[in-house]
Amino acid sequence: MSSSPAVPEAFAHLTDLASDVTGAFVLYATDDYFAEKENLLKPSAPLWLEGKYTDKGKWMDGWESMRKREPGHDHAILRLGTPGDIHGLLVDTTHFKGNAPQEVSLEAIEAPDTATARELREHQGWVEILPRTAVKSDFPNVLGLAAGSARATHVRLHIYPDGGVARLRVYGVVRPDPRT
Repeated sequence: MSSSPAVPEAFAHLTDLASDVTGAFVLYATDDYFAEKENLLKPSAPLWLEGKYTDKGKWMDGWESMRKREPGHDHAILRLGTPGDIHGLLVDTTHFKGNAPQEVSLEAIEAPDTATARELREHQGWVEILPRTAVKSDFPNVLGLAAGSARATHVRLHIYPDGGVARLRVYGVVRPDPRT
């Protein structure tokens, strides 16, 4: 069994708002044909299992979409386990060599915990907090934000155009619902 991935030093003082331990989960992905979207939030470091295959190809420990045959890109929507101000990300493409996205971006929104995937997909209130940014394949990409965002409850990770991301960590400062 692999250990948990190391927290980037730049984010050591922050909380992983997307930890599955605190109730984060992936609500939706445009495509997860090769590897399930839920793998993005696994607490362990990504695994490589030599010789392991599925009926769809090489088994991969992460979220992986099919190659685009038309214009567009893929994205996934996550409900954060803990709402807060986002200061940085770890977009880990470890073990995704020829099939990692070339760029990523991130949007955030404050929405009710009960918001459905459909409601979130159609919502006009998404705010881009990380513009399209190049990422390396087979690498734990540490991406800081210029300034903390407004309180977010959900994020939408865009991958351009498609490919695989092993893990996503969303680091920030916890900001509970002011009503509680």
